[in-house]
Amino acid sequence: MNLVAESQISEAMDLGSQAVRLRAVKDNWPVVKTKKRGGNELFFVRDLLPLQVQESLVVREAVTGNLRISAVHEKPIPQKSKEVGLAKYNLVHAFRVSKQKAGWGQKGEAAKNFLLAYNAGLLLPNIFETLGEIKERTLDSLDKKLRDNDDNYLALCDGRGGWKIHGTNKYRTRKLSEQAKAVFLKCYLHASRPSVIMAVRAAWLTLEKAGSEEKPHETTFRRWLMDFEKYNAHVICLARDGMKAYQDLYGPYATRDAGLLEVGQCLVADGKTLNFFILHPVTGKPCRMKLIVFLDWASRYPVGWQIMPDEDSIAILAAFRNAVETLGKYPECVYLDNGKAFKAKVFTETDPDFEAMTGLYARVGTAVTFAKPYNGRAKVVERWFRTVQEQVEFMMPSYCGDSIITKPAWMHRNEKFQKAWHTARTNNWIPTIREAAHILDAYFNWYARQPHRELNGTPEEIFLPGRGPGIDPVQLNHDFLWRKDVLPHNCRITLWKIDYEADCLHNLSKKQKIIARYNTADLRTVWCYTKDGDYLGEAYPVQALHPMASLFGDEVSVAQVKDHNKRLARHKNEAIKQLEAMGVTKEAQDSLNILPFAQKVPVLPDANSQNNHNKKRSNSPEKLTEKEIKRLELVMEKAEAEKDILPEIPRPKFWSSDLEHYEWCFKLVHEHGREPGTADRQFMNEFELLPEFTNYRQRFEDLKLVYNFE
Repeated sequence: MNLVAESQISEAMDLGSQAVRLRAVKDNWPVVKTKKRGGNELFFVRDLLPLQVQESLVVREAVTGNLRISAVHEKPIPQKSKEVGLAKYNLVHAFRVSKQKAGWGQKGEAAKNFLLAYNAGLLLPNIFETLGEIKERTLDSLDKKLRDNDDNYLALCDGRGGWKIHGTNKYRTRKLSEQAKAVFLKCYLHASRPSVIMAVRAAWLTLEKAGSEEKPHETTFRRWLMDFEKYNAHVICLARDGMKAYQDLYGPYATRDAGLLEVGQCLVADGKTLNFFILHPVTGKPCRMKLIVFLDWASRYPVGWQIMPDEDSIAILAAFRNAVETLGKYPECVYLDNGKAFKAKVFTETDPDFEAMTGLYARVGTAVTFAKPYNGRAKVVERWFRTVQEQVEFMMPSYCGDSIITKPAWMHRNEKFQKAWHTARTNNWIPTIREAAHILDAYFNWYARQPHRELNGTPEEIFLPGRGPGIDPVQLNHDFLWRKDVLPHNCRITLWKIDYEADCLHNLSKKQKIIARYNTADLRTVWCYTKDGDYLGEAYPVQALHPMASLFGDEVSVAQVKDHNKRLARHKNEAIKQLEAMGVTKEAQDSLNILPFAQKVPVLPDANSQNNHNKKRSNSPEKLTEKEIKRLELVMEKAEAEKDILPEIPRPKFWSSDLEHYEWCFKLVHEHGREPGTADRQFMNEFELLPEFTNYRQRFEDLKLVYNFE
């Protein structure tokens, strides 16, 4: 090998690559032959050059066939790689010196002592600060690499960035043709989401069938895909994962200012499957139940919620009623989920409950808006559900997670250890609906007092000043009535296998349906309406009568039978009067007499019939006996005495509320005309002075007018 002088290298740089090639051939510069894909590659032996020259130049010569091409480039070594390479170079030389100073048979011990002192930071502290701790096998590897490269520290420098290969760390495009790129993208951007290696193999086959001799390496495809993904990630997501993933991950979205809303102006409603088990109230088996929530958008306050086994219309109505009671006023708008329970079953015209719910929102003056389907960002309650999952659901002993990834360890198959721990810690306790509701209620109260990053305070501080004055419970009960189409028959209708009767149903056809409105929590009264919405009256459960009241019944049973008979007679007389008002009376001429075959022909009685008639008359008694007359006189006297005795009104054994007690006393006075006892009269006077009686005062005043009219 010939040693190349520094002046020759400088001169070669001035002359350019052609001069370098000629000088290398003329002076027989030393080269090292290495194998490379596509041919051999010759590198000049740079290690024989001075160190400063090695740091400033990269001399490369490639041989392709019989043609020699030489080039000289500046060597842009990154500063960080240079510092690390020099630190490793100095560390290896210090390691060699330490071993050389050791005597025969003590080199291993010297190496251990050297590493111990270095890793403690006592020996070569500057190098330790750059490289950190190092192991003996790593140091031996660096020593071998340095010996194999003729003690050139460049071999220890980090070669990432391409400066060792092509002399620059600038970006270079991948060696892929436009055809190969297009074929690879067509294979990779598929809805089946194939892996990169499968897309590469498919691209190879496609290029081969197209007659192309190009077959890029798999690594080239992978690196080009990484470069392509930097500025086209949205296209890859759309092609492989679909529009929903694109909108969630890359699509733009609107930012809405909830501060422009007032408390109660808009309630956001949605349902969620709870991620912990609750005992089913009917079957008693553990199941994941539904949580229906109405969230006030302005304050993020959960004003109404309900736990139900299924997300049905009853659960939605119960949650909305709780929301109205908490809010103290009817909301101006409800922002509902576009899911099955909120729209498909309740708010469509094909469902029988559609008119009931629409009538409810129309009665209370609340507008209805539905969220865009499959767009979780449209409802703030979705983010609130995630907060519930992260803060309270995972703390439940029966927590089960929402997927196989979040499922707790004790639920995994064959996980006996965690299962035993779970049983010992919780005793397999699963809450009932009431217990779960109590836990969630405590959490919601705690959540309302916590600061919110999107609010100027806590949800409770924003919500309380905006609450309404409250709603009359009577009006609220009336607005939240359910409705059902029924057929009247004999002054009766049937609901929930209960017969209700009302006089307002007397004149209705059995083929004409009416609307019955009811409250599932109180089935003592049903309100009847026509299909046009006209109010008919109230219906009450049928009260069965004593079958033999005159012989075995008490005075109340006898009075009930008498009232029922009077009612039947009154309806019969009303029907007769209506018929007479139409001109159909017994004095009116029979309209059928105009028919020729309907003429009346007198029939004279014969002798036999006259004799039989006289015979029958002779058998009847002419006068009553004296004993029979006395018995009839006693019956008449008893009837006159009982006429003045009023039947006793049954008094319930207990009252469910003060309002029910007052209603009984009120009917006793104004409907039955009785005088209440001293305690009842005192209770009525005290109840009328209470503030809550203000909500019912007008109702009882109207009832007085009705009873006085009757």
